[in-house]
Amino acid sequence: MDDAARDAVHHRGMQNIAPSGFPQRVGLLVPGSNTTVEAEMNRAGLPGLSFHAARMTLPMGLAGEELAAQLRENAAPPLQHLSACQLDAVMLGCTSAAMALGADRSLAMMQGAQAKGTLEVGTAIIAALRAVGVARIALFTPYLPATNASVIAYLAAAGIETLASLGLGLNASLEMFRGVSRTTPAALEAHLDALDTAGADGVLICCTDMPTVAALPGLEARVGKPVVSSNQAMIWAIARHLGQQPERAGGSLFAAA
Repeated sequence: MDDAARDAVHHRGMQNIAPSGFPQRVGLLVPGSNTTVEAEMNRAGLPGLSFHAARMTLPMGLAGEELAAQLRENAAPPLQHLSACQLDAVMLGCTSAAMALGADRSLAMMQGAQAKGTLEVGTAIIAALRAVGVARIALFTPYLPATNASVIAYLAAAGIETLASLGLGLNASLEMFRGVSRTTPAALEAHLDALDTAGADGVLICCTDMPTVAALPGLEARVGKPVVSSNQAMIWAIARHLGQQPERAGGSLFAAA
């Protein structure tokens, strides 16, 4: 990058800083083992924002109201810690939790952070899919079939039809799931090659612990359709909410914005 280009990037970044001269603060509530969300947010190029994560334990082997109750209980302490940050926005960054709870309960739970704005990844995904004109998807996740079924039901309630799905079953144990954060762009390509995308308008990759953002332009070129991911949708939703423009987040979603 030459000096002129570097100065232009710096100038855009300074324009995005809040009038006080300090970045706007964004809280992230993520699963305890998640090592991807903060990295993806910071790589997106949002110099007007600073990210502050807190972690919660994800319940294993629960479903329905029992799962919802345990999620709310587990989220309370980390959200209380985030409340001390005086956040401009807070985002629930766990796709399976957000979709199990539903938008209303997710947003109500996140009020515990006492942020100026409250967001959650499930709603962000639906809005992102609509923004790129995708109503019929092929779904890829690292989840078990039961978790995929919950995702598919959540999408269906919002008018998104799932025509094909592929889950890796890695949330059977924490030890297996730790490998999700090590997913490479080449592995993502191989997984999408194994997914039937023929009748779909686009592809959805669910899971905030799966690194996707840097790989999305290449994946879209490979499948010839929009590809939306959990982290990409979160970056897009946060940026829209706080009036920011990511400098290094690509794909059809940001072109549509």
